[in-house]
Amino acid sequence: SSLRRFPRTFTPLSDAMAMYSPVGAGYPQNGMQPMMVESAPNGVGANGLPFMDEDEKDSARGKTIGVLFALLTVPRVIGFLVAWAIAHFGASLKYTVRIRALGDDAGYLYAGAFVFSFMVGFLNKFPMVYKSQVIKSGPGSLNSNMQIFKVLSPADSKPLPYIVLEEDGTVGEYNRANRSLFHFNENVASIIVNIILAGRVFAFPVFILICFFCLARVLHQIMYAEGGYGKHMLGFLMSQLVDSIIEGLVLVIAIAIFSGWAF
Repeated sequence: SSLRRFPRTFTPLSDAMAMYSPVGAGYPQNGMQPMMVESAPNGVGANGLPFMDEDEKDSARGKTIGVLFALLTVPRVIGFLVAWAIAHFGASLKYTVRIRALGDDAGYLYAGAFVFSFMVGFLNKFPMVYKSQVIKSGPGSLNSNMQIFKVLSPADSKPLPYIVLEEDGTVGEYNRANRSLFHFNENVASIIVNIILAGRVFAFPVFILICFFCLARVLHQIMYAEGGYGKHMLGFLMSQLVDSIIEGLVLVIAIAIFSGWAF
């Protein structure tokens, strides 16, 4: 009786596969109309990536936009509050003298550095919106991949699955260690600018923050390489917090210059 659920006319599997490219969800060949794909074996699409229907992609995109907003705002609010506390409860008289020695026009330099730092953070996090529609989170995910490659093939041949990083064994550890290095390279430009500018006023606090940042990045790389995606989160959060505090010090200096604020 269960066989009555299926149509009595079948298209041979070989013919059906010839009509579609391995990308799966609606890339027909030979002028045929796209076919709705409701599932994929083991959750993997014909292109080798996790299968996601349009509803899943829309949901993932919406959630990631919210996460993106939080990552761009919450650490900066915390960083600014900690930076203000350093300026107010630390050697405030010394900091005030140093800020006034910078000159009135220096406020534009410090404000510009803050804007530049925010831009670097945005550029690094915005790809998450698209990543969420391609890569699923969870065990065995492909989150370590910064790019996904394809193999070029003749127009009349069957496209091959996409190429991703090897995750297993020593090769996987090597790949993840380098992924951590690239993550550092992606963010280091703004950190260097903020260290130099904030250090002119808050030399000792910035020195302490640099030490914590270095520790965080070493933890990030070792835990990422040894434990895989997710295990690096402690180093990631530590480095993001320290980065936000140094950036907050730059913003505090800019506000103090423009407003004549004395700590």
